[in-house]
Amino acid sequence: MEPNKQTSGTPYHKARTIDIALSQTTGIMQMAFYVLLGYAAYIGNLGYAITTALVGILITLSRVFDGITDPIIAWIIEKCNWKHGKARLFLVIGWVLMAVSTTLMCNVFAGKFSWADEAQTLSSGAGIAVFILIYMLYIIGYTFTSCTANMIGNILTNDPKQRPTLSVWATIYSYLSPMIISAVIMTVLLPKFGIQQANNDFAYTNEVFAWANYIVVGVSFVALILCCIGLRRYDKPENYVGLHGKTKVTMKDMWSLLKSNKELRRYIVAASSDKLAQGMASQSVITTLLFSVILGSAVGSTIVSLVAMVPSIVFVIIGARLAGKQGNKKVMVLWSWICVAWNILFTLFILFVPQNSGNHFGFMLILFFILMLGNNAVKMVVSVATGAMRMDVVDYELQRSGSYLPATVSAVYSFIDKLVSAVAPMLATLLIGLVGYTGSRIPMAGDELTFPIRIITAVIYCGFPIVGWVCTLLAMRKFSLTKEKMEAIQKEIAVIKAQELAKANGEIAETSPKETIKEAGEEITNAVEPPSEEK
Repeated sequence: MEPNKQTSGTPYHKARTIDIALSQTTGIMQMAFYVLLGYAAYIGNLGYAITTALVGILITLSRVFDGITDPIIAWIIEKCNWKHGKARLFLVIGWVLMAVSTTLMCNVFAGKFSWADEAQTLSSGAGIAVFILIYMLYIIGYTFTSCTANMIGNILTNDPKQRPTLSVWATIYSYLSPMIISAVIMTVLLPKFGIQQANNDFAYTNEVFAWANYIVVGVSFVALILCCIGLRRYDKPENYVGLHGKTKVTMKDMWSLLKSNKELRRYIVAASSDKLAQGMASQSVITTLLFSVILGSAVGSTIVSLVAMVPSIVFVIIGARLAGKQGNKKVMVLWSWICVAWNILFTLFILFVPQNSGNHFGFMLILFFILMLGNNAVKMVVSVATGAMRMDVVDYELQRSGSYLPATVSAVYSFIDKLVSAVAPMLATLLIGLVGYTGSRIPMAGDELTFPIRIITAVIYCGFPIVGWVCTLLAMRKFSLTKEKMEAIQKEIAVIKAQELAKANGEIAETSPKETIKEAGEEITNAVEPPSEEK
């Protein structure tokens, strides 16, 4: 860790850029497994004789178990006081559980189960049982990894200018790694191990996923090693200690966080409302309505949207700089307003763009590219501020209660995130039912375009995100963790820790006056936003 540096009179500990870059490779590790499990419907069907519909139901129901594991694993992480820290330990545990589970799923048991009937309409009971058990093991491993990954930022740095840069590396890894791994599966493994069809396309086989797992396990292991190297200077017991010598975390402390930390609740409202809206907009049935039914070309529109994604990543860097300079709250509020305005324009485009404008080059396709580019860019900025704000909430809780609870804050956010991820596809499916997509009918290329279809597409793709950003703006009205207040909080934490260290070294008496702490506390009380910014 670099020596303490000061900004506005506040002492900060900073991390080296190379260590930040290495530590965020947890994103590669997580996304590698995420891509592989994205084929769970095929793995369950081909390897375990389970119908595709039933696999989907099983995965949805598993989110209940997923939600239960979050607080339990957070409690385990908070209680751990290993002499070498805890982040690397639990990252390794999470990786081992995920690697073992996917190896069992794709390499050991795949293909060993038979259908219950010749027509292959009845799933194998044994296949269902084994698949569920393996998937539950994977969930436990993934939860260990995600909870730990989300608390890494707090032990690396408390500098408000440096914290947003973590999101830069995390975003780059999270976007590039799934694209590369998916490309390898589709262009290398599928042609080599798949079954060629009459149209020169290829069908999936168990061998495709067996080799995909080898790649995923290998890539994720390299990412794990790099992350551990990046954390070696910071993953130390002293970086997990609360204030006033508080080293043990109890269930009472965790309950106090949920009950008394209003800033956490406001943050959850802001982050989860955005997540729900964006999750609905990204559902394949909605993108099919926009790309295929309205624009008339799934391939052309998808290529345009992917091309628009690449330059928008630049806005991650812009967002990090803005958040470091202006504070996370200010950036989130301003750019949420920009998101609202941009999506109003996008709504008008969806409602009035001529049908099949995406199957030929022209003004409308260029306009679509600009709208997609801008939409991705402004959302990137909000995302950067959201990620850095979670670290502010952890430090606020440390100052408020003396308890250092990064895993618990992460678990609360993760639980809501998973709940929202489960609800989003259901809401999207119910809403498209209003325009005739019920029963076995789903949006397909060539469907007749009606104005109600335009309306429902605009409502889900742009309308719900607008509602999400409005919820963010409302939640941020009373959110008090401004840049100025966080500087004061960091100063008080530093003062208390310095005084406790001096006491431990016998440099000051236990009964020494606490004017320095009181003074820092007064700075926090006075560090509020001007009334004009609260409106």
